[in-house]
Amino acid sequence: MSDQPNLYTKIKEAFELENWEFREIEDKNVIEAQFEAHHTKVPLHAQSFEELMAISVISRLSFPIAQKSMSAAIDTLMRTNVMLNLGNFEANPVNGEVYFRISNVFADYSFKKEMITSLVRVAIVEMDRITPYMAEINNNPNQPIAQLLERKDLLPEIESKSD
Repeated sequence: MSDQPNLYTKIKEAFELENWEFREIEDKNVIEAQFEAHHTKVPLHAQSFEELMAISVISRLSFPIAQKSMSAAIDTLMRTNVMLNLGNFEANPVNGEVYFRISNVFADYSFKKEMITSLVRVAIVEMDRITPYMAEINNNPNQPIAQLLERKDLLPEIESKSD
């Protein structure tokens, strides 16, 4: 297997293919980047786990959740997770950080780099989508979560493609 490229190299090649700026943390097989999304800048890191043939992409909320809002934020994230097909939201109640994690295990090295860029895009879109809801929770943790999650005004408008 020594002649096969490692997953970390595949991640770097995928980022380079898209011309995404990133910095490497080589001793941990991690790439860090920031992406400008609709609502905010989304910090992200992609990590390879060579022994598992797995890649994990994690985006982070750009602000911490206040301690007084943590319970409501976790409730909101768990309700959101129920609706997701790929990935999941996580929260660290100690430091107030919120993450979106999506991972994939590969059978071999013959996958396309577009698979990695898809993981990155999902992580960015999902974190950007939850950001205004988390801001609302931070401002008012006592509001009804179900009503908050029904609000469509917090989502970006979907642009229709003209033929």
